[in-house]
Amino acid sequence: MNGPVAGMSAPWGGLVAELREVIVTARPRADVELIERACEVAARCHQGQLRYSGDPYITHPVAVATILARLSGAGEVDDQTLCAAILHDTVQDTPYTLAALRRDFGTEIAAMVTGHMALDRLGRRPGRQVTQVMTTIMSADARVVATKLADRLRNMQTLQVLPQAKQLRKAREVLDTFLPVAEQLSMPALGSELQALAFAALLRNQPLRPFRRRVIVALDIEGSTRRPDPVKAVLRSMLYELFDAALRSAGVSARRRDQFTDRGDGLLALIDPADQALLVNLVIPAFSRRVAGYNASLPDPGGQDRLRVRVVMHVGNIHDDDNGCFGEALDIAFRLLDDPRVKAALTTAQGPVLLVVSGDIHNLVTPCSCGATGHPASRPVTVQVAGHEHRGWIHLPAEAAQQHIGIVPMPLTQAAAKPPRQKLPFCILAGSARQDE
Repeated sequence: MNGPVAGMSAPWGGLVAELREVIVTARPRADVELIERACEVAARCHQGQLRYSGDPYITHPVAVATILARLSGAGEVDDQTLCAAILHDTVQDTPYTLAALRRDFGTEIAAMVTGHMALDRLGRRPGRQVTQVMTTIMSADARVVATKLADRLRNMQTLQVLPQAKQLRKAREVLDTFLPVAEQLSMPALGSELQALAFAALLRNQPLRPFRRRVIVALDIEGSTRRPDPVKAVLRSMLYELFDAALRSAGVSARRRDQFTDRGDGLLALIDPADQALLVNLVIPAFSRRVAGYNASLPDPGGQDRLRVRVVMHVGNIHDDDNGCFGEALDIAFRLLDDPRVKAALTTAQGPVLLVVSGDIHNLVTPCSCGATGHPASRPVTVQVAGHEHRGWIHLPAEAAQQHIGIVPMPLTQAAAKPPRQKLPFCILAGSARQDE
């Protein structure tokens, strides 16, 4: 652009100057007069209109044209494409008519603006399928598609001024539609920036929720993957029923815990930390008795229908997002529960329930005495979580303690009011502690 640039004295004149510099550098043979006239018409049409950010609306189409002008080696971008990019919202958002556009700039640019509006309407149609959108886009004029990509890139660059719901919708549209289109048009630089902005928007708009401190109780059915589906269904049903019954019997109501989370071959319960003594002293012993009673009722108590369960209990902070719960505390609990040495301990134990405890809960429980051989009854278990070692201890039970988990008799009203810190002879214990502290 060799002469004065339209709108240089306006607040958005810097963007026009930037467009001018890009065109002079990258497209020395461009029809400068045509592009400059498009800037003048668009500025007049959008006069008084503002973006969500408060900037004059004309800043958007000029920025879109600048993005296109910078695309090196993009055969789809010519002078008409740049003019259509500058004028792409005039007919849709201002009194400027398609007939006036055709008269001022010719049928080719008018057709490109019309194609851009068609793609806009397609994106706003409710219930649209991604495959339908992709098919329509790829059948359009490649220059129109390139303009639409640049339009979305500019919208993504200024996305933070929009409401959260719109930010998330536009970011997901980029991943579903615009990235594949950029790949089809061999525009890797544009696609890479779109992807980075989409990821940033998705992460930025994750709701910040306060963590919750909970007792984590996870249960896992021994050998579930070796059972046929009908047997799995029965065992899953009984696991839920028996554990829920054990909670009710100890006075741990549904109000004091989250709804159970299914783990396929087990369940996850998140319970108010005030109830951890009840869980140790009443719930787990009651659950063990119920599992033993269920197994005894089977025609073949030692067959594949019997229920044997590993239980982990740990206290920690639970984080939540739209997809569920997560956190280092859960990772510690699950790694302890799934440790091969813990699985092996249940395989050799006679009792139907194996309990793994960690952290603050450990001091509510005492390990069983040494086995008949007189050798120490514990061995270490170490798991890695988030770069830290968490050591646990597996305590092998004495022969007399293997039948089931013991419980100190205590009235339920007394337990609910002030659970005693009675140490109990559980069969398996694993304590967790950071080794780097």
